[in-house]
Amino acid sequence: MTSFANAFVTGASSGIGAAIARKLAGAGTRVVLAARRADRLAELAGEIRAAGGRADACELDVADVEAVRAAVARWDAETGGLDLLLANAGVGEARHATDLAWEHVEPVLRVNVLGAIATLHAGMEAMLPRGGGTLGAISSVAAYRGLPTSGAYAASKAGLSTFLETLRLDLRATGVRVVDIRPGFVRTEMTAGAKFPMPFLMDVEPAAARCVRALERGTAVCAFPWPMALSMSLAEAMPDWVWRALARWLPARG
Repeated sequence: MTSFANAFVTGASSGIGAAIARKLAGAGTRVVLAARRADRLAELAGEIRAAGGRADACELDVADVEAVRAAVARWDAETGGLDLLLANAGVGEARHATDLAWEHVEPVLRVNVLGAIATLHAGMEAMLPRGGGTLGAISSVAAYRGLPTSGAYAASKAGLSTFLETLRLDLRATGVRVVDIRPGFVRTEMTAGAKFPMPFLMDVEPAAARCVRALERGTAVCAFPWPMALSMSLAEAMPDWVWRALARWLPARG
């Protein structure tokens, strides 16, 4: 059995979000599945119910921060209280800076930063009066350091991880736990068309299992797989001049 009674998961229509939702529901959690693709949500909710679980579909574009706040408040009331809020929805855009137009940058920041933080903030407002709950987000190992052709994506994940770190410090005496999950490359629709090397690529099921364990334990930062997490953690500690020299030899994304 999971430690969560009611969970709200964004980006739940596919990939790691859908896999996490299945695992939570399979352990007894009522899961609110939030994403833009209503047909995918209905299919997943039906699958979970057919397996004996409880799931509700919530069509939602996290780029609309007011809609996010309204949805979290609504489902917090309808479920009798969300005790897990997972900001998983995210997008990526790999482009060299010389080919980076604003229309490539803005959607990434709107979803990965504004949408994710709006989700977390709405969850925090619901949980604080109750003195408990778990706020989690799927960041990335890209949060550790700027990577070639990943300006918008790496910046968005660094911003999200910094917000989570601040929440963890501010909420440490409130009973609300804050979990920052930083996966490396995971085999999903987002990575399916990638034409760049993806070292230590993981299948989605073991990645989702790692995420659920981190959420249940309240792990502050869960970065995986460990070879990728260790490499990026060491890169973060390098002097800038060393990182700039090494980064010239990294393969470009895109």
